[in-house]
Amino acid sequence: MKETVYKEVRNIINNFIKKDYWNSFCSADIFYFDDSKKKKTMITFIDSFFGESYGIQFFINRDGFNYVHDIFTSKNPDMISIGDCDSICAVLVSKEGLTKEDTDFLKSCHARIKEENNLIIYRFKRGYAQRMANEDELALILERLSYLDSIISNEYKDILAAFERGLSVVSYVNLDEYLYNVSYLPLPYLEKNPKLKPINEDFINEYLHKSFLNDDCYLFTSYLPVIVKETGVRPILLYFYFSDSNKSYLKFIIDEPKSYYEYIFGILDEVFIKFGKPIKMIFNNRDFYYATKKTLTKLDIECEKTFNNDYVDDNISTVISKIYEKTGDDVIEKESAALLLIETLTNVINDLDSYENEEEDKTSNLVS
Repeated sequence: MKETVYKEVRNIINNFIKKDYWNSFCSADIFYFDDSKKKKTMITFIDSFFGESYGIQFFINRDGFNYVHDIFTSKNPDMISIGDCDSICAVLVSKEGLTKEDTDFLKSCHARIKEENNLIIYRFKRGYAQRMANEDELALILERLSYLDSIISNEYKDILAAFERGLSVVSYVNLDEYLYNVSYLPLPYLEKNPKLKPINEDFINEYLHKSFLNDDCYLFTSYLPVIVKETGVRPILLYFYFSDSNKSYLKFIIDEPKSYYEYIFGILDEVFIKFGKPIKMIFNNRDFYYATKKTLTKLDIECEKTFNNDYVDDNISTVISKIYEKTGDDVIEKESAALLLIETLTNVINDLDSYENEEEDKTSNLVS
């Protein structure tokens, strides 16, 4: 089955190569599909994938659409990491660019290795290392590629004209009647937020009558350049910054994204004990914002969601670079990864504290 589906996908991709579609379309050109099963898909042609390779990218779920939304709307898209991406990528790789994992994938599909345009299909899942697409994911992109092939073949000139006007191809596909309609419209709104989590009563009881610190607290996150061997998870960095008192605090979670809710209130408790209960919290992460908003609002802590703060972003970049120097985005056993992150983050926070104390001294020495 896998071999058959892979072969059909490759045949469509080979047809796209013959028709020179990668010279007609680029990553800014959006194909958006909605079908009668209420499944939405966004497809783009990839000009460059990790170097000279190229291909097609499929966004198939909420995390994927949110990733694209953030790329398009962020003032600093460099802060959006590979760990945030959720998609399937069908990529054409030269023989010299193949990894052992790529070669194993081709062998599993009974595909011959060629000098150029070896088709590798990767699955990116938010919070995890990339892996090879499984049989279900291959079947999914075969279905979506079939839509795309038919629509481009029939509507090619109109599609080119629409892209020249900055529009997107928006199509509804009726799977029962094998029919579709096409419109040329601005890209539909992509962001879809998680549901609000219920109030954490224990946290309310702990902090309801505690006095406020007259300060705003940023909680910004970023996936870290290390992969846990046992789970394939990318640890996530939690960077807390109190803007008026100029204090920073770093934590990380090394488990999978669905477990974040189990940790966040324990971490907030640790931060509030150390620094105080802020009057406002600003988040750049949907999961943590919607997990805590009802609880924090009950405590009269104002909540805001934003994607950029230059100071916090710069400090996160510093943390990421220092960790990358030690890990190189390698796969590391969980215990070793945890120890490395604890050591690195401790050193970084000491450096930040020293810098922030110097800035405070400079301010206190000013004469009006």
